[in-house]
Amino acid sequence: MCENMKSPILKGPRVTLRPIKLSDASDYVRWFKDKEVVRYLGNKLLNIKEKGVKDFFSKMIRSKENLLWAIIAPDGVHIGNTVLRLDDGNKRAGFGIVIGDKKYWGQGYGPECLKILENYVFKKLNYNRLHLTVFTDNRRAVKAYQKAGFKKEGILRKHIFAWVGMEYCDEYMMSILHQEWSAKKHK
Repeated sequence: MCENMKSPILKGPRVTLRPIKLSDASDYVRWFKDKEVVRYLGNKLLNIKEKGVKDFFSKMIRSKENLLWAIIAPDGVHIGNTVLRLDDGNKRAGFGIVIGDKKYWGQGYGPECLKILENYVFKKLNYNRLHLTVFTDNRRAVKAYQKAGFKKEGILRKHIFAWVGMEYCDEYMMSILHQEWSAKKHK
């Protein structure tokens, strides 16, 4: 399934997930100047340069294992991105998301993206598992993942270095299985 796969356009009730473009890089440079935006990303993203973002996008676009989308709000504004890291042999995918434009925080766009991706992973790809890691103190995200049916599997102790706080932080490993997603859909 992963062979030569490109990120398809996926649509939800309000948001559209479209393949990332190199021209999206300037949005990331703007978003990632804000410590609040990058706080839970765990990467050294503050003061990134557009060339670095474009290089990352090029690598992701060429990858057979990664699907990277821009999140487009109903007004046409690029507000963030989401990624699936595919493991076709084990029928599982890792998930990541960032809503970079803070004007769009708290409006349900993250949970809607998650629903779109769950449908894609479990219906289209027929995978068995969707998983993620999330900072244990990112309560808003943890709550959203639990509401979407994800279960905490454990704590990865001092698993990620948070550049904003300059400290190692714990993360939850969370997942939802195909059978759990299916049962949730039929309630």
